[in-house]
Amino acid sequence: MNSKKQSSPEIWKALSNQIRRDLLSFIGERKIVTFTEIQDRFHMKVGTLYHHLDTLGSLIAQDSTKRYFLTEKGKRSYALIEDELDVSAPSHIAYGKFAFLHVIFLRPIFRFIKNDSIRSLGFTLLLFIGLLVTTYFISAVPIFLFPSFIEPSFVSPFVFMISTAITYLICEFLLSILFRKTTDKLALFQGVIIIQTPLVLLTVIQSLVFDFTFPTSLFDLDVWFIILIFIVQLIFVALLLESIVVIKEIRFEKAGVTALFVVFIINALSFIIMNLLEVSI
Repeated sequence: MNSKKQSSPEIWKALSNQIRRDLLSFIGERKIVTFTEIQDRFHMKVGTLYHHLDTLGSLIAQDSTKRYFLTEKGKRSYALIEDELDVSAPSHIAYGKFAFLHVIFLRPIFRFIKNDSIRSLGFTLLLFIGLLVTTYFISAVPIFLFPSFIEPSFVSPFVFMISTAITYLICEFLLSILFRKTTDKLALFQGVIIIQTPLVLLTVIQSLVFDFTFPTSLFDLDVWFIILIFIVQLIFVALLLESIVVIKEIRFEKAGVTALFVVFIINALSFIIMNLLEVSI
């Protein structure tokens, strides 16, 4: 990368040593740390630790209370470390003997969208239209992760569009704030549309099983259907995780944090919205 070629020897000296790389990453993630916190993290002799800190030179500095933080040059070094880790991110999810799970969780599709989000747009739009039409005919829609019946039927597609858009915006917001990932917006939007499919299929099954009439409480459902809802939501989370890793090119751990936050937020929103609309879950 050109940015690496233009890096000063001091930066290269820091990046060439794993301990100093870890030191930079630790300080970069925490923003500002004390020497005691560094000791607790690395469990080294004081002299060895000071040697590595001194070697980092102008990449780090101390404030008036002797706490360490990254300088501008240090932040550039930290960015290089993060970029190097994130570029190799998709290979970090390895299922070993269960590599076929990559296909089940649609990695080839997400990779195609990532590589050419314009060419894939036609397919994604057709899928989205199909999902909208389905919600109209069954007069039901997944409000985020929970299938719900809504009257009149023409409202369902609009609720589905809003639910999908909000899910996407939450993903983008979290990835931008937490990990500074602001690229591939169109690709991620397509990914979010695709992962809505199992939720709509669950809603279709629900409408067929209950003959378009639905219990007024989740506790009135059969146990098998509650389990099915749980399984479909797990599939949704797995697809969301896979799409973030592939499209945003970040590590599995970061994608996992994002997915958990997304699920927590949309679960809370779904209960609030359904209570306001007085729809059944």
